[in-house]
Amino acid sequence: MEIFWQRVDHGLRVGMPGVTAFLMALFSVMTWPLPYLGAGMPPLAFIALYYWGTHRPDLLPVGAAFALGFVNDIIQGLPMGVSAFLFTVAHQIFSRQRRFFAGQSFLMLWSGFALSAVGMMIAAWLLICITDWQMVPVFPILLQTVLAVVIFPLPCWAFIRLQRAVLSNM
Repeated sequence: MEIFWQRVDHGLRVGMPGVTAFLMALFSVMTWPLPYLGAGMPPLAFIALYYWGTHRPDLLPVGAAFALGFVNDIIQGLPMGVSAFLFTVAHQIFSRQRRFFAGQSFLMLWSGFALSAVGMMIAAWLLICITDWQMVPVFPILLQTVLAVVIFPLPCWAFIRLQRAVLSNM
């Protein structure tokens, strides 16, 4: 019976990055009591993808990044496949750049996120314009990008705490 509980514990620990990324996707569509935030809610799932992709890509594999993007497309009402494609590409880039970010300061991690968020949001805007066959307003994308960069330290702090508490002995 002890082996069963060890396996359950291990499974919960391994699944924690995917669960937190999924919860961040859900938080991004929640109604917040802040004016004008609905159109400019930052891509919270992308923040989770960036963190786990640079710190523990083994626990959030590329298939999970694709599934997270697919779920994000559904709950955000985006054209199917936009986030799934972008999250898959981003995951590959993050996991390959992991060695660069290892041991760097938080400012370097934040700068890397800012560059990634700008690139991802531009690519998302272009893909949405192409799939909708029309120019989509750029202001909400700009607002989402700025908010994502500004709030990045808060979820990152939470992920660091979770990683240290739950995944430190893995």
